Order: sequence, then structure tokens, then C-alpha cells
Amino acid sequence: MNSKNKKTKKSSIRYGNVDVPKDEFEARNVKERITIMIDQDILDKFREHAGKTGQKYQTLINKALREATLKPSLEKRIELLERKVNKLA
Repeated sequence: MNSKNKKTKKSSIRYGNVDVPKDEFEARNVKERITIMIDQDILDKFREHAGKTGQKYQTLINKALREATLKPSLEKRIELLERKVNKLA
């Protein structure tokens, strides 16, 4: 049986005396190790920014990818802008 298809009878899992936040296992909080090729100049910029901010460069890359994927498409942004302009007219 595939582990992704496994179901448990219990709706919650206890981890001893540790309180586990409800969102602990949401996709945005679960990390997966991958291998990716990134242009050296881009990686240098992330590492440079990480050095200035004290954050890890991997975290900064993840944040940039999240923002890029959640950003509305150009068409959607134009639609929203047109609606706002039409309200003013």
C-alpha cells in the first residue's frame, strides 16, 4: 500500500507531551530536499542578501518562489486595474 494512501483511524496524532500546532503538517510547512541547478550569478545574489539579512539563502529562494507562484498573472492584474479605472470614470 502506498504511504500516501494510508489512513489512520485517529483524526489526530499525539506526540507525547508536545503541543503540535494545527498547521504543522500543511504543505507550506513541510520541506522536501531536491537538487536544482541555479545560475551562479542568481545564487550569489541570494547568498549576498542572506549575509546582509542574517537569513538562510535557501529560505530567501523559497520566499521568492512562493511570491512568484502566488502573484496574480499579468492578465489578472490588468483586469483588476481596468475595473478600478472604470469605477473612477
